[in-house]
Amino acid sequence: MIRIEEYTQKLIDLLKHAFSDRLVYVGLQGSYLRQEATDTSDIDIMAVIDDLDFADLDRYRSVLEKAGNYELSCGFLCGKDELANWNPLEICHLTHTTKDLFGSLKDLVPVYTEQDERKYIQFSINTLYHEVCHARIHSDETEQKSRICACFKSLFFILQNICYLNTGVFPETKKKLLNAVTGEDKDVFKRSLAVRSAADIDSGRDLALLFHWCQRYTAEF
Repeated sequence: MIRIEEYTQKLIDLLKHAFSDRLVYVGLQGSYLRQEATDTSDIDIMAVIDDLDFADLDRYRSVLEKAGNYELSCGFLCGKDELANWNPLEICHLTHTTKDLFGSLKDLVPVYTEQDERKYIQFSINTLYHEVCHARIHSDETEQKSRICACFKSLFFILQNICYLNTGVFPETKKKLLNAVTGEDKDVFKRSLAVRSAADIDSGRDLALLFHWCQRYTAEF
């Protein structure tokens, strides 16, 4: 598995060389941040560049290739000005799921409100509901299983934000979230944790579980 501290330091050094003082931020996201990574986990990096232009995308790709393990690279590259004007609905989740490695993310993003967070949750639930319905109607069995894996991943993110909205505490890891949720939320989340691959999925059962969960929260939000 990747030694993430060594990797990120090498990456930051390469980014400084490639972008000089235009590099304003680097952060870690995803399973490596949560200490849940496996050998096949993506390396989720967020980077912010001042005055980003299209040619910088190729420059950034080249840096990732030099850093090694390019096939696992993932994440979010953004211009400083674009990030300052980002939709505030996403900022709560972004700031709570990104660890600063270089620079301060909170200094670069717009302010968000509780109403923004509520709307983010509502939009995410609506999107998940649509995905569940689309998967059941328009996908064959193999594709349904692939889509269910993605749906369970979305469920994790939504529950993190619901928990934060209700308690003021953002559960960063799956273990912390499992300890924080109760009732139907806990049942659905436990089922998602039991799914390690498509082979573990019962399409009818799992889509029905997600469908009814989305129905309930759509009414609440």
